[in-house]
Amino acid sequence: MARTKQTAKRYGKGITTWTRFHLPLDQEWPTWPATYEDVHVSPLTDMACTVSLGRLVENPEQAAYIIVWRTLDDLKNFQSSPACAEFLQNLPENNSLQVSIESGSALRYLALSDTASSSSSSPSLSSSRFLTLKHVNETPTSDVEGRVTFTAFLIPRKDDSERRTWYEKIRDVFGHFLPLVRTNSLYGWPSLTVWFWVLVEDDWVGEKFGKPEQNQEDDQGQTILCQFRLWPSSGNVRPAHQDASATDPQVRESWAQAVANVMPPVTAWEQERWDIRKVPRFEPPEETDPEELVKFPPEFVQHNEEVE
Repeated sequence: MARTKQTAKRYGKGITTWTRFHLPLDQEWPTWPATYEDVHVSPLTDMACTVSLGRLVENPEQAAYIIVWRTLDDLKNFQSSPACAEFLQNLPENNSLQVSIESGSALRYLALSDTASSSSSSPSLSSSRFLTLKHVNETPTSDVEGRVTFTAFLIPRKDDSERRTWYEKIRDVFGHFLPLVRTNSLYGWPSLTVWFWVLVEDDWVGEKFGKPEQNQEDDQGQTILCQFRLWPSSGNVRPAHQDASATDPQVRESWAQAVANVMPPVTAWEQERWDIRKVPRFEPPEETDPEELVKFPPEFVQHNEEVE
Protein backbone atom coordinates (compact mmCIF):
# COMPACT_ATOMS: atom_id res chain seq x y z
CA MET A 1 0.00 0.00 0.00
CA ALA A 2 1.52 3.33 -0.99
CA ARG A 3 2.17 5.77 1.80
CA THR A 4 0.19 8.98 1.78
CA LYS A 5 2.36 12.07 1.55
CA GLN A 6 1.78 14.54 4.38
CA THR A 7 1.76 18.19 3.34
CA ALA A 8 1.10 21.40 5.22
CA LYS A 9 -2.41 22.68 4.61
CA ARG A 10 -3.64 26.26 4.86
CA TYR A 11 -6.30 27.30 7.34
CA GLY A 12 -6.55 30.98 6.46
CA LYS A 13 -9.35 31.95 8.85
CA GLY A 14 -8.66 29.59 11.68
CA ILE A 15 -7.62 30.38 15.24
CA THR A 16 -4.07 31.70 15.67
CA THR A 17 -1.86 31.16 18.72
CA TRP A 18 1.48 32.70 19.67
CA THR A 19 3.75 30.84 22.09
CA ARG A 20 6.77 32.89 23.14
CA PHE A 21 10.02 31.16 23.98
CA HIS A 22 13.79 31.58 24.05
CA LEU A 23 15.67 30.51 20.90
CA PRO A 24 19.46 31.11 20.71
CA LEU A 25 20.71 32.95 17.66
CA ASP A 26 22.86 29.99 16.64
CA GLN A 27 19.75 27.76 16.50
CA GLU A 28 17.64 28.42 13.43
CA TRP A 29 14.58 26.36 14.42
CA PRO A 30 13.26 24.67 17.55
CA THR A 31 13.65 20.90 17.43
CA TRP A 32 12.19 17.89 19.18
CA PRO A 33 13.51 14.33 19.59
CA ALA A 34 14.60 12.56 16.41
CA THR A 35 11.91 9.97 16.98
CA TYR A 36 9.66 12.33 15.03
CA GLU A 37 9.95 12.33 11.26
CA ASP A 38 9.30 16.08 11.19
CA VAL A 39 11.60 17.44 13.90
CA HIS A 40 10.56 21.08 13.48
CA VAL A 41 6.91 20.50 14.35
CA SER A 42 7.11 17.16 16.19
CA PRO A 43 4.04 16.89 18.49
CA LEU A 44 2.12 18.90 15.88
CA THR A 45 2.99 16.59 13.00
CA ASP A 46 -0.48 15.07 12.73
CA MET A 47 -2.40 18.18 13.78
CA ALA A 48 -4.56 20.22 11.41
CA CYS A 49 -2.52 23.41 11.54
CA THR A 50 0.13 25.52 9.84
CA VAL A 51 3.23 26.77 11.64
CA SER A 52 5.46 29.86 11.48
CA LEU A 53 8.38 31.14 13.54
CA GLY A 54 8.83 34.75 14.60
CA ARG A 55 11.83 36.53 16.10
CA LEU A 56 11.53 39.85 17.91
CA VAL A 57 13.53 42.45 15.96
CA GLU A 58 14.90 44.23 19.03
CA ASN A 59 15.72 40.95 20.80
CA PRO A 60 16.10 38.12 18.23
CA GLU A 61 16.54 35.46 20.91
CA GLN A 62 12.91 36.15 21.89
CA ALA A 63 11.02 33.91 19.50
CA ALA A 64 7.39 32.95 18.97
CA TYR A 65 5.93 29.72 17.61
CA ILE A 66 2.89 30.84 15.63
CA ILE A 67 0.22 28.25 14.83
CA VAL A 68 -2.93 28.62 12.76
CA TRP A 69 -5.44 26.00 13.92
CA ARG A 70 -8.40 24.91 11.85
CA THR A 71 -10.84 25.37 14.75
CA LEU A 72 -10.84 26.40 18.39
CA ASP A 73 -11.75 22.82 19.32
CA ASP A 74 -8.58 21.58 17.62
CA LEU A 75 -6.55 23.91 19.84
CA LYS A 76 -8.40 22.90 23.02
CA ASN A 77 -7.99 19.21 22.24
CA PHE A 78 -4.27 19.72 21.77
CA GLN A 79 -3.92 21.70 25.00
CA SER A 80 -5.59 18.91 26.97
CA SER A 81 -3.38 16.21 25.45
CA PRO A 82 0.02 14.91 26.61
CA ALA A 83 1.49 16.23 23.36
CA CYS A 84 1.02 19.80 24.62
CA ALA A 85 3.36 19.24 27.57
CA GLU A 86 6.00 17.79 25.26
CA PHE A 87 5.53 20.70 22.87
CA LEU A 88 6.04 23.33 25.59
CA GLN A 89 8.95 21.50 27.19
CA ASN A 90 11.12 22.23 24.14
CA LEU A 91 10.04 25.87 24.01
CA PRO A 92 11.62 27.28 27.21
CA GLU A 93 10.38 30.64 28.38
CA ASN A 94 13.75 31.57 29.87
CA ASN A 95 17.28 32.03 28.62
CA SER A 96 18.24 28.87 30.46
CA LEU A 97 16.20 26.20 32.17
CA GLN A 98 18.83 26.13 34.92
CA VAL A 99 17.14 28.97 36.79
CA SER A 100 16.79 29.10 40.53
CA ILE A 101 14.01 26.93 41.93
CA GLU A 102 12.88 29.98 43.87
CA SER A 103 12.16 31.81 40.64
CA GLY A 104 8.47 32.28 40.01
CA SER A 105 8.92 31.58 36.30
CA ALA A 106 10.74 28.34 37.07
CA LEU A 107 7.99 27.22 39.42
CA ARG A 108 5.37 28.06 36.80
CA TYR A 109 7.27 26.13 34.12
CA LEU A 110 7.72 23.08 36.33
CA ALA A 111 4.10 23.16 37.46
CA LEU A 112 2.96 23.34 33.85
CA SER A 113 5.09 20.41 32.76
CA ASP A 114 4.19 18.24 35.73
CA THR A 115 0.49 18.98 35.60
CA ALA A 116 0.08 18.65 31.85
CA SER A 117 1.96 15.35 31.78
CA SER A 118 -0.02 13.85 34.66
CA SER A 119 -3.45 15.01 33.57
CA SER A 120 -5.08 15.24 30.16
CA SER A 121 -8.00 17.40 31.30
CA SER A 122 -6.40 20.62 32.53
CA PRO A 123 -5.70 23.01 29.64
CA SER A 124 -5.98 26.10 31.83
CA LEU A 125 -2.32 26.07 32.92
CA SER A 126 -0.96 25.58 29.42
CA SER A 127 -3.21 28.33 28.07
CA SER A 128 -0.94 30.91 29.74
CA ARG A 129 1.64 30.05 27.05
CA PHE A 130 -0.82 30.48 24.18
CA LEU A 131 -1.89 33.98 23.16
CA THR A 132 -5.03 33.04 21.25
CA LEU A 133 -6.28 35.29 18.45
CA LYS A 134 -9.33 35.33 16.21
CA HIS A 135 -9.71 37.30 12.98
CA VAL A 136 -12.00 40.31 13.32
CA ASN A 137 -13.36 39.81 9.81
CA GLU A 138 -13.98 36.71 7.73
CA THR A 139 -12.89 38.35 4.50
CA PRO A 140 -9.62 37.11 2.95
CA THR A 141 -6.47 38.68 4.35
CA SER A 142 -2.75 38.45 3.72
CA ASP A 143 -0.66 35.93 5.63
CA VAL A 144 1.06 37.45 8.66
CA GLU A 145 4.67 36.94 7.66
CA GLY A 146 7.80 38.88 6.77
CA ARG A 147 8.60 42.07 8.69
CA VAL A 148 5.57 42.86 10.85
CA THR A 149 4.70 45.63 13.30
CA PHE A 150 2.43 44.21 16.00
CA THR A 151 0.31 46.69 17.99
CA ALA A 152 -2.03 45.70 20.84
CA PHE A 153 -4.75 48.12 22.02
CA LEU A 154 -6.27 47.70 25.48
CA ILE A 155 -9.92 48.51 26.18
CA PRO A 156 -10.54 48.05 29.94
CA ARG A 157 -13.95 46.41 29.69
CA LYS A 158 -15.81 43.58 27.96
CA ASP A 159 -18.99 44.20 26.05
CA ASP A 160 -19.84 42.09 23.02
CA SER A 161 -22.46 44.62 21.90
CA GLU A 162 -19.80 47.35 21.72
CA ARG A 163 -16.91 45.40 20.18
CA ARG A 164 -17.78 46.25 16.60
CA THR A 165 -18.05 49.93 17.43
CA TRP A 166 -14.65 49.85 19.15
CA TYR A 167 -13.05 48.09 16.21
CA GLU A 168 -14.49 50.51 13.66
CA LYS A 169 -13.27 53.52 15.62
CA ILE A 170 -9.74 52.11 15.90
CA ARG A 171 -9.75 50.87 12.29
CA ASP A 172 -10.89 54.26 10.99
CA VAL A 173 -7.78 55.81 12.52
CA PHE A 174 -5.19 53.08 11.94
CA GLY A 175 -6.59 51.52 8.78
CA HIS A 176 -5.37 54.53 6.78
CA PHE A 177 -2.60 55.60 9.15
CA LEU A 178 0.85 55.90 7.54
CA PRO A 179 3.51 55.98 10.24
CA LEU A 180 6.51 58.06 9.34
CA VAL A 181 9.22 55.90 7.80
CA ARG A 182 12.19 57.55 6.14
CA THR A 183 12.98 56.15 2.69
CA ASN A 184 15.38 58.12 0.52
CA SER A 185 14.49 61.31 2.40
CA LEU A 186 10.77 60.68 1.89
CA TYR A 187 8.24 59.64 4.49
CA GLY A 188 5.57 57.07 3.89
CA TRP A 189 4.65 53.41 4.24
CA PRO A 190 2.24 51.65 1.88
CA SER A 191 1.34 48.65 4.02
CA LEU A 192 -1.28 46.00 4.66
CA THR A 193 -3.05 45.46 7.99
CA VAL A 194 -4.64 42.39 9.56
CA TRP A 195 -6.82 42.66 12.69
CA PHE A 196 -7.43 40.15 15.50
CA TRP A 197 -9.33 39.98 18.78
CA VAL A 198 -7.59 38.33 21.71
CA LEU A 199 -9.65 35.32 22.78
CA VAL A 200 -7.31 34.02 25.49
CA GLU A 201 -4.61 36.11 27.15
CA ASP A 202 -1.11 34.81 27.86
CA ASP A 203 1.61 35.78 30.30
CA TRP A 204 2.82 38.53 27.97
CA VAL A 205 -0.57 40.27 28.16
CA GLY A 206 -0.54 39.97 31.94
CA GLU A 207 2.93 41.50 32.07
CA LYS A 208 2.13 44.41 29.74
CA PHE A 209 -1.47 45.21 30.64
CA GLY A 210 -2.10 43.37 33.89
CA LYS A 211 -4.98 40.98 34.46
CA PRO A 212 -8.46 41.92 35.72
CA GLU A 213 -9.15 41.00 39.31
CA GLN A 214 -11.37 37.95 39.07
CA ASN A 215 -12.80 38.39 42.56
CA GLN A 216 -13.96 41.97 42.26
CA GLU A 217 -17.69 42.31 41.64
CA ASP A 218 -17.23 45.60 39.78
CA ASP A 219 -14.59 44.19 37.46
CA GLN A 220 -15.61 44.73 33.84
CA GLY A 221 -12.88 42.62 32.28
CA GLN A 222 -10.76 43.84 29.39
CA THR A 223 -10.72 43.58 25.61
CA ILE A 224 -7.61 43.59 23.44
CA LEU A 225 -7.59 44.36 19.73
CA CYS A 226 -4.42 43.57 17.76
CA GLN A 227 -3.21 45.03 14.50
CA PHE A 228 -0.50 43.37 12.41
CA ARG A 229 0.98 45.86 9.94
CA LEU A 230 2.84 44.07 7.16
CA TRP A 231 5.82 45.53 5.36
CA PRO A 232 5.62 45.40 1.57
CA SER A 233 7.83 42.78 -0.07
CA SER A 234 8.78 45.17 -2.86
CA GLY A 235 9.20 48.88 -3.44
CA ASN A 236 11.62 51.35 -1.92
CA VAL A 237 10.78 50.51 1.71
CA ARG A 238 13.16 47.99 3.26
CA PRO A 239 13.50 46.59 6.81
CA ALA A 240 16.65 48.69 7.12
CA HIS A 241 14.55 51.81 6.64
CA GLN A 242 12.20 50.73 9.40
CA ASP A 243 15.13 49.90 11.68
CA ALA A 244 16.45 53.42 11.26
CA SER A 245 13.02 54.97 11.64
CA ALA A 246 12.13 52.95 14.76
CA THR A 247 14.53 55.06 16.80
CA ASP A 248 13.31 58.32 15.26
CA PRO A 249 11.37 60.38 17.86
CA GLN A 250 9.12 61.70 15.07
CA VAL A 251 8.00 58.18 14.22
CA ARG A 252 7.08 57.35 17.80
CA GLU A 253 5.31 60.68 18.10
CA SER A 254 3.23 59.95 15.00
CA TRP A 255 2.06 56.68 16.59
CA ALA A 256 1.30 58.39 19.91
CA GLN A 257 -0.77 61.05 18.18
CA ALA A 258 -2.76 58.40 16.31
CA VAL A 259 -3.41 56.46 19.54
CA ALA A 260 -4.62 59.66 21.21
CA ASN A 261 -7.38 59.79 18.61
CA VAL A 262 -8.82 56.46 19.87
CA MET A 263 -8.74 57.33 23.58
CA PRO A 264 -11.30 56.37 24.73
CA PRO A 265 -12.06 53.49 24.40
CA VAL A 266 -8.33 52.61 24.28
CA THR A 267 -6.42 53.29 27.50
CA ALA A 268 -3.05 51.61 26.78
CA TRP A 269 -1.08 50.16 23.89
CA GLU A 270 2.02 48.06 23.27
CA GLN A 271 4.03 47.64 20.10
CA GLU A 272 6.66 45.18 18.86
CA ARG A 273 8.38 44.42 15.58
CA TRP A 274 8.76 40.84 14.37
CA ASP A 275 10.35 38.92 11.52
CA ILE A 276 8.10 35.95 10.68
CA ARG A 277 8.65 33.05 8.29
CA LYS A 278 7.08 29.68 7.65
CA VAL A 279 8.56 26.68 9.45
CA PRO A 280 9.90 24.18 6.89
CA ARG A 281 8.06 20.89 6.85
CA PHE A 282 10.00 17.69 6.35
CA GLU A 283 8.18 15.30 4.09
CA PRO A 284 9.58 11.76 4.28
CA PRO A 285 9.99 9.98 0.95
CA GLU A 286 6.97 8.10 -0.21
CA GLU A 287 7.02 4.33 -0.01
CA THR A 288 6.28 2.75 -3.36
CA ASP A 289 4.09 -0.28 -3.56
CA PRO A 290 5.93 -2.92 -5.65
CA GLU A 291 2.62 -3.81 -7.25
CA GLU A 292 2.39 -0.30 -8.64
CA LEU A 293 5.73 -0.49 -10.43
CA VAL A 294 5.51 -0.58 -14.20
CA LYS A 295 6.46 -4.01 -15.47
CA PHE A 296 8.15 -4.04 -18.88
CA PRO A 297 7.91 -7.06 -21.18
CA PRO A 298 11.10 -9.18 -21.48
CA GLU A 299 11.64 -8.22 -25.13
CA PHE A 300 11.68 -4.50 -24.17
CA VAL A 301 14.31 -5.09 -21.49
CA GLN A 302 16.41 -7.22 -23.88
CA HIS A 303 16.25 -4.50 -26.56
CA ASN A 304 17.51 -1.84 -24.13
CA GLU A 305 20.40 -4.04 -23.02
CA GLU A 306 21.46 -4.54 -26.64
CA VAL A 307 21.38 -0.77 -27.26
CA GLU A 308 23.64 -0.12 -24.27
